[in-house]
Amino acid sequence: MTNGQNDHRLYPSQKLAANIAAKILHADPAQAAIALRLDQLIDRLQTAALSRRKWREVIRQILGKILGSLFGQILLSAQAPVKGLYIYGGVGRGKTMLMDMFHESVAAQGLDRPNRPAIWRLHFHDFMVLAQDVIHQARSQGADDPIEMAAADLARRGAVICFDEMEVRDIADAMILARLFSGMLKRGVIVVATSNRHADDLYKNGLHRDRFLPFIDLLKQRCEMCQLDDGTDWRGAVLADLPAWHMPSKTARPQLESAFDKLAGDAAITAERIRVAGRDITIERAAGDVGFASFASLCDVPLGARDYLAIAGRFAGLVLSDVPQFTDANENVARRFMWLIDALYDRGRFLIASADADIGDLYQGHQWQFEFARTASRLGEMAKRGRMQDSV
Repeated sequence: MTNGQNDHRLYPSQKLAANIAAKILHADPAQAAIALRLDQLIDRLQTAALSRRKWREVIRQILGKILGSLFGQILLSAQAPVKGLYIYGGVGRGKTMLMDMFHESVAAQGLDRPNRPAIWRLHFHDFMVLAQDVIHQARSQGADDPIEMAAADLARRGAVICFDEMEVRDIADAMILARLFSGMLKRGVIVVATSNRHADDLYKNGLHRDRFLPFIDLLKQRCEMCQLDDGTDWRGAVLADLPAWHMPSKTARPQLESAFDKLAGDAAITAERIRVAGRDITIERAAGDVGFASFASLCDVPLGARDYLAIAGRFAGLVLSDVPQFTDANENVARRFMWLIDALYDRGRFLIASADADIGDLYQGHQWQFEFARTASRLGEMAKRGRMQDSV
């Protein structure tokens, strides 16, 4: 292990300890236990990398450069695979934060995998969208086995792949996962995943779940199951201190920025595109599983219910700016806003928003008067954990 708080090569347990010492985080024994498991995985990865280097050199000395490379790959592929980790636990417990620490450490240290990046991290929803695109591309190229070709493509993108929020809800996703993962794993990919539920409960009660069980068995064979034990819901604690509804919208930007920064913590902040049915939805800023977007970027564009379901699938919650008051003149955007709130509410997501009116006065139109009553009720429930705030 290395020393120095600013060294990206610090192990997750060291990063966690440094943040606690700096009073950025509170001590959490369950988080510390998972950080140690991630430390141990890094050690196993480094040991395997050292072994590969050693055997490649021995084989090349015996057989020469060309034959050594050929036979070396065959022999090294027969090595016992390094088991990954499947980290599961309740909402707000810090799973994403710990995965980010692991990703940063491995990216800085490298894994000695020729022609392949050390590590690749993405949200599970984004991975499934990408996988569908790659499979479609393989089909268009006339591949005999598009899923196997897609597995080879995806395996080249990282020796270790980190999935955040593994959750399987769609029958189409469930059916391709077993074959896709099998193809990636046999190419040496190591999986680290987070989820709110144990692997045995993935796609629970789903249609034709018996066909999905081989994937669960494979996941459990290649990943150690690690529960992040119950404890403080750190995100919930942050949310409890944040007002959920800011008025008027035109003066609320500083409050929204502050809320997003608190929820983001030390996660990297980037713009993000969510791909749905061949088109991209742009999220102004994303930090882990929290998004920041303007109302116009999500509701003043031609999106449908499926798009909002994808957004709710990607993020644990949204900070949304500049929600207008709805009248007969903007009924179309009111309808999209209703779809967005339904998607967030049904998935148990949080919302922090700035608006031109109180929730009860938000809709002044006629076409969706009956339907918007449910939206207002849901907004009220989502706002109960915070207080209404006048930003004047």
